[in-house]
Parts: sequence; structure tokens; C-alpha cells
Amino acid sequence: MRKLAQIGVWIWIGLSASYALAYPDYISLNGLWRYKVMVKPTPLMQLYRFHGTEKTMKIPTNWYLAGIDHCGVVWFQRSFFLPPKYKGKRVFVEFKGIDYFADIWVNGKFVGSHEGYFQSFCFDITDFVLWTRKNTITIRVDSPFEPIGEYWSLRKTLIKGVLNHHDTRPGGAWSVKGQDKNSGGIWGDVNIVVYDKVRIKKVKITPVLKNKALAILKVKFVLEKFTDEDRFKICLCVLPFNFEGKSQTLQQEIEQKKKGKEYVFTIKVVNPKLWASWDYGAPNLYYLKAKVFSYPGHCLFTKKYVFGIRSIKVDKNGFWYLNGKRIFLRGTNYISSCWLAEMTKKRFLKDLQMMKEANINIIRVHAHIEPEMFYQLADEMGIMVWQDFALQWGYSDDKEFRAEAVKQAREMVNQLYNHPSIVAWCGHNEPPWDAWWMKYKYDDYEPQQNKILDESIYAALKEEDQTRYVKAISATEEHPWYGWYSGTYQDYARPSKTPLVAEFGAQALPDLVSLLKIIPLKTLFPKSEKDWQIWEYHNFQRHETFDLAKVPMGNDILAFIANTQNYQAKLIKYAAENLRLQKFHPLGAIFQFMFRETWPSINWGIVDYYQAPKKAYFSLKHAYQPLLPIARLQEKHKEIEIFVVNDLLQTFNLQVKWVVFDKDNKILALGEKAVNIKENSLQKVDTVKVRNGEKKVIVNLYKNGRLVSFNSYKWAF
Repeated sequence: MRKLAQIGVWIWIGLSASYALAYPDYISLNGLWRYKVMVKPTPLMQLYRFHGTEKTMKIPTNWYLAGIDHCGVVWFQRSFFLPPKYKGKRVFVEFKGIDYFADIWVNGKFVGSHEGYFQSFCFDITDFVLWTRKNTITIRVDSPFEPIGEYWSLRKTLIKGVLNHHDTRPGGAWSVKGQDKNSGGIWGDVNIVVYDKVRIKKVKITPVLKNKALAILKVKFVLEKFTDEDRFKICLCVLPFNFEGKSQTLQQEIEQKKKGKEYVFTIKVVNPKLWASWDYGAPNLYYLKAKVFSYPGHCLFTKKYVFGIRSIKVDKNGFWYLNGKRIFLRGTNYISSCWLAEMTKKRFLKDLQMMKEANINIIRVHAHIEPEMFYQLADEMGIMVWQDFALQWGYSDDKEFRAEAVKQAREMVNQLYNHPSIVAWCGHNEPPWDAWWMKYKYDDYEPQQNKILDESIYAALKEEDQTRYVKAISATEEHPWYGWYSGTYQDYARPSKTPLVAEFGAQALPDLVSLLKIIPLKTLFPKSEKDWQIWEYHNFQRHETFDLAKVPMGNDILAFIANTQNYQAKLIKYAAENLRLQKFHPLGAIFQFMFRETWPSINWGIVDYYQAPKKAYFSLKHAYQPLLPIARLQEKHKEIEIFVVNDLLQTFNLQVKWVVFDKDNKILALGEKAVNIKENSLQKVDTVKVRNGEKKVIVNLYKNGRLVSFNSYKWAF
């Protein structure tokens, strides 16, 4: 009893003390930094000496956003002071994102280096800082081009995905200017982080659903100590983040001799509230409050980690299950920007709100990694995420590159692990060994290029995360591109070859207000080859638009805008509806390409760079309604088939009404039928015989006499 009383006092003292002074503590280094652009190459580790006369740049930013169109090295420097209260503590410098190579010095002494654009990373600078006077931090940032040449893009060595090679970036994918407007810079927050005697790092929270009434949380982390003390108390408390509920607490005394040690604790959560996508429930979130106490009760560390409890599974047929319920994925592809520093919370929030309003339940982050804010908002808004690694098309097969790619793939998983919105990892988009079309693009194409690379990354992703679906690649076969790169958009009515369609879409011009900000006025309606070069630099695809899709240009720019937007809208509506008619036979997921344009350009976005919707946005919004009537023309048999698709976890008793008009609005056929549409199902309602000629079809869904959904078509046959 006496021992228990002592423990109780210790806990009480510790919990009280934690509110007096909590670590880690932060000093922001965001703001004005001096910088120097290096036009000529300099020795790698030769420190640039700032003179105090250099220009300043507001950090965080990509240097292109600051008006510097430069590839290569830029030096940065700023000063900071450490308050006396931190003396005796451990001091780290933390970076939320530097693109791409970074070398760091503090007070003229080299601290460390880093490679990669998306990772958060830090260095212990305790032994480098001064306590009585000004400190300086100097950073050499190098964001180079891949070696320029005719085939520069086949064997890339920078792991930046779409940020340095893609159809949607400045110059396009296959131009010698395709690396313009470099993404380099200190684009994420910079902080001094001060710890007491310990810190917790590498936190991974893994929920295991036992049944509806119980979830087991496996909490894994590394405790690093900066003291000779070896007795500590761990307190882990699980609390609701965005709903009302009870907390669950685990307390454990530990003895640690080593500087760093990994721990795994399990916590029971009774009657867990599950995270779900917005259309399948509520995005319930918890947070883990982790504390570490010394003996006899001083709080050394406290931090919160938000997570969700949910399960995700993909079966052998390629069908997805969220929390044990089969779900049809209505997705889009997304690249927020070529320069990630411009993505504010407000801008992300508008994108995600528009996606949700368009009935999108999953986002494919296309061949790159987004800033942390994106994933936080996806968690909170209940939108699932398929997360690609930052590999797009061809890369080096050198062992050194493979090792770096595997390392960064592991870092991606560990950095984003606790976000419940992420339901899948994918290693590589259209690698050479899967992209047969590359043999027409590159003279030195090798059919097995990057096969070993992708096998290695796949194994690493699987090892780091056994809870999510892992795809080795996003395959060319899953990107049919009918009506743009091959065939016609009517080919989407053909049976899909795969249970997943990861890309479908077409280009369209933005509205005139946006286009005037993108294309110079004198080339607004292109006539000469020089004019077209400007358009193609801004991603417009002439051959595909005019020769393959057969979109007419029209007589003026307004007609040109209307024609491209009408075609994009028509293709997307047709594709989305006909792919949904293959729900679970064999399709389980579809992804439109692309949601928004990533820079002031003309490409596949259904929303332009300025976040103004194109006509196709409304087509996708309509075609992605969870409850939707669909009419399909069987021209050969002169009949119209009426269907209802229901993606919700609810059975509906509905009245389906339809009417068929001729070109003069004369009614040719009408009908209605009561249907009981089961949850998460597709049901054929009826078949209507028709004659040749122009037809207009309207199909309405009513529930208890109230219109709940509708669809309309115009056909000529």
C-alpha cells in the first residue's frame, strides 16, 4: 500500500508539473534570410562567407516564387539568439522541407547534409551554439537540373517525381525546357527545437480492430535520452480529437541504459469511434498525448499525435473494404503545385472542399508527396488518400540510386504513417519496364529498366507498413486514356481490363478570365507556329486535341474555350458513368485525371490554377453522385437501358421515371418503375426500345415523392 501511495504521488506531481514548463519548445526561424545565388559552380563543401549586403528572401518559399528562376545552388543565412533558460537543454534545428540537397553550418561549423525534397529532418546543434551572443545558421541548397540532353528524362537521379518531370509542369514532359521554373528552396518551416533530458521520435500508432466493441492500439516509438539518468515514467493517454468521448491511459515505469531504445506499448480502446470517409460515416479522430517524466515526477517531454482507428483491405478481386464494408472508390488525381510553399491552408481547404462537393471520396496524390497540411485536412474532412512515391517514368538503375530511393520510400511511410486518410502506398508511376510506349520515345529504351528498383521499393513499403494496401506500380494498363491518347471516349463502355482505372480524362482551356493571365494577349488565339510554341510550353497538346479528339478550334477564342470545355465535360461524364456501370464487375475504383492545374497552364484539370471550375467539374460532380440514375444507349439493338447505382450504405425504395423525346421535343416513350435498390449496389431497372434519330432522354429518381437525383442525355443514331 505504501508503494502504491508513492506512485500515486509521483503521478500527481508529474501531471501537475507538466503544465508549468513543457518540452519540446520552439523558436521559429521563418522570416527574412539573406541569400546568394551561385551562378558559377563552387566546391561542394566550401562555405560561402556572407558580407551582410546580400538580398533577403522570406522563408519558407521556393525561390522561383521569390522571383528567382534558377537551377543549382543558392546559399541562405540568418541569425538567432537562444534565451538563457535553454542552457543545459538539447538544441536541434528542424526543417520541414528543403528541395533538394542541403548542407548546414552553424557558426561556421558543418552540422550535416540531407537529400530529398519532402522529408522533415533535424540535426542536434547543441555543441555548435553560443549562449551569450548571436548564432548564425548557413545553408547551401542545391536544386540542380538533370543533365540536359535529348534523353535526359529516362535515367533521372533526383527523387522529385512530377516536380521535375511531368506533362503538367512548365515546358511539359518532353521538351528541353521541361525542367524550367525550378522547385528548389527552403519551402517548409524552419524551427529551433529545444528538448529537456529526453525526446520521443519515430512514433507509429497502429490500430487493430478486434470487433465493434474493441480496438487495440500498438504504439511504437524511440525514446532518446540526453542524460545519465535511467529511470523514467511513460504516460500515454488516448483522447477524442473531434468528438466527445472517454480517454484511455497507460502508465509505465521504465529503466533505460542506452541512449536510444525502441518501445512498443498496447492500449485498449473500448467502443472505438472509427474514422471513415465522408460518404461512409464520420472522420472520427483521436490523439495520443505522450509524456515522459523523470524521477520523482518532473515532466521532461509532452507532445500530441493525431490518428484514427480504421481498417483498410483490398481483396484478390481488387475490391476495397473500409472498416469491413466494401466501398467503390470515386477518385481524382492531384498535384497541388509545382512550388509547394505556395500551398496555404486556405488554398488546400478550397481544393478539398471542391473535391468533397464533387462527390470525390479518394485522392490519388500523383507521383509526389504533399505538405503535411494536406494530409491533416484530408483526415479531418474524411477524404481517403492513395499516396504515390515520388517516382515518375524513368530513373537510374545504379545501386546507389536504388539505395537512396528505398531510404526515401521508407521515410515517406514513417513520416505519414499516422494519417488515417492514407489507405494505400504506390511505388512508381508508369516505370519503363511497364511503359511499352517508351520504345517510341527513347532510342536507348531498355524493356527491363527499373524492374529491380521497383521490386526493392515495394518490399520496403510492405516492410514499413503491413496495415495498408501497397501497389508496386501504377501500371500503363490502368491508364486507358480513351478519347485522348487512343480510341474514342465511347470506348469507356467496353469492359475494363483491370479492376482499377487510375487515370481518365482530357484537356480543356480555362475560362477567358483565367486564360488572359496565362497566355499573352497577342497570342491568345494562336495562328503561327511561334504562337503554338507558347501554348505548348503551357502544356496544351495540339495533336491530341485536334487530330485524336477531333475538337474543333472554332473562329475565335471564346469558341475555342467552349469547344475544349464541352469535349472534356462530355468525355468525363461518359467515362465516369460507364465505368460505374462496371461496379464490382470488374471495377472497384476509378480516378479522374487531373483535379486542378498545378501552375498557370492549359492541361487536364477540371479546375484551373486559379481554382475556378471548368465545365467538366460539374460533369464529374454529377456523374460521381453516390446515388445516380444512368441511361446507356445500345445503338446496335436500338434500345436504352436504365440503371440505378447506389454507393451508399443504405437501401432505398425509389420511384424511377424516364421520358424519351425526339428532336422536336415530342414524347416518344415514357415510363416509371418502383425499385428497391440495395446498399452499395448497381441495379438495372428497365430497357426501352427506340427508333433511329435524335433523342433526348431524362431519368429522374424520387424518394417519397421528392426528387433525389436525375440525369439527362442527347443522342443521335
